[in-house]
Amino acid sequence: MPGKHPVILLLFILAGIGAGKEVTIISAGPNAPDTLYLSRNAAALQQVPLDGVATWIASPVPIRDETGALVTTRLASGRLCRLPTGEDGADIGQTIVPYSLGRWRPTHEIPPEHIAPAIADLGAVEFDRFDSNFIHCLLGNGGHAMNWFDDELWRIICHNIGAIARVAKQGGCRGILIDPQAYSYSMWSYPILTETSGRTFTYRRGNKAYYEGRTFAQVEAMVRQRGREFAGAVNAEFADPIVMFFRAAGLAVLQLGDPRWDSIGQTDFGLILPFLDGMLEGSTDETIIVDCNNQGLWTERAELEQARNLVITEGLTLSQVPALYKKKIRVGFCYRLGYHPQEYDIEGRGRFGTSTLYDPALPKTNFFSPARLEKTLKLALDIGDGYVLFYNTRACWWLDSIESRPAADAPMNKSNRWVPQEYWQALDNARRAFD
Repeated sequence: MPGKHPVILLLFILAGIGAGKEVTIISAGPNAPDTLYLSRNAAALQQVPLDGVATWIASPVPIRDETGALVTTRLASGRLCRLPTGEDGADIGQTIVPYSLGRWRPTHEIPPEHIAPAIADLGAVEFDRFDSNFIHCLLGNGGHAMNWFDDELWRIICHNIGAIARVAKQGGCRGILIDPQAYSYSMWSYPILTETSGRTFTYRRGNKAYYEGRTFAQVEAMVRQRGREFAGAVNAEFADPIVMFFRAAGLAVLQLGDPRWDSIGQTDFGLILPFLDGMLEGSTDETIIVDCNNQGLWTERAELEQARNLVITEGLTLSQVPALYKKKIRVGFCYRLGYHPQEYDIEGRGRFGTSTLYDPALPKTNFFSPARLEKTLKLALDIGDGYVLFYNTRACWWLDSIESRPAADAPMNKSNRWVPQEYWQALDNARRAFD
């Protein structure tokens, strides 16, 4: 396929199993470039054998970072990283639920002038290798308990995802990458939303007043309706996108196997299923929805086959629209190059993948050595539908030596470490098996 090269980060295979699969690899994560950095450094970035990047929108408005300081988001240099914003939703590349102008006020739509610069960024470049870029956004809701029955809130959410889809379409991207994880207030758990779980949370809280007298079936039906509206908003701007989720049906099915829960309505992620059903109903025939299965580390054939089964077989049995599910849902896999199985047990090292256990100078000693990465990717490409998402925090594909630094001294994550060429070769070898 012209312009395609083996690479690193998100692998899509759109058809078939084995040789002859179409493979697309893109980069995603906190160290992905924003739209401005991507635009200004496209020629250099495209030296990396990738097919694209899940980029962050460079918002033109100041925001408050996690320390509470008001900072300029859109720098002249661009950013080679996501800017952590804490409780500030003005960075439109990070969350659409809700959007606010400098503080959490769930009443604001993303105005056209806040996405226009990002569209211009992407439109200013004629991408060659990077013909499969995505816009990265979060559904994380940090400002208030989720009310699925609030029509005005959901009108705004749909407006905002439509704005993200507009950037993707007009910027020549292939689709949207969505992180549905509840980083604060829950969206997907009926017991947590209704405050009937029996558990106490300092975050991920609900509001029982929103759901007084409402059964799970009633909430499920409303969530399905919101899924239809959400997909319709995307398709109003982008008729044939790939909508990728870090996790979706596979996690809900996996949780159903937990002995604590005996029904999907009791799990922490169960409401993602009616939301997906609604998206399937409300989207065009050309829309593809990918479940990247990032709830597990899938390295062995049996594990990968289990993950595929969770999505394709068991997820299908729980769908109310099985024909649409079978037509539009795809299986992907998610990996982090800097992973280490002990990172969360080692004090001060594991949070958010900042483990010092990944050492670019000693690739053979890393959990993912080049050889293990190659083997894992070959399995993932064979067993999955060709979508493999690399979500890296410490390992940064954009740095290829210990001396590498971002162009124009653009900000990057302090934890970033370079990636040896052996890993590029491992990706190349895995991909060549499907040419």
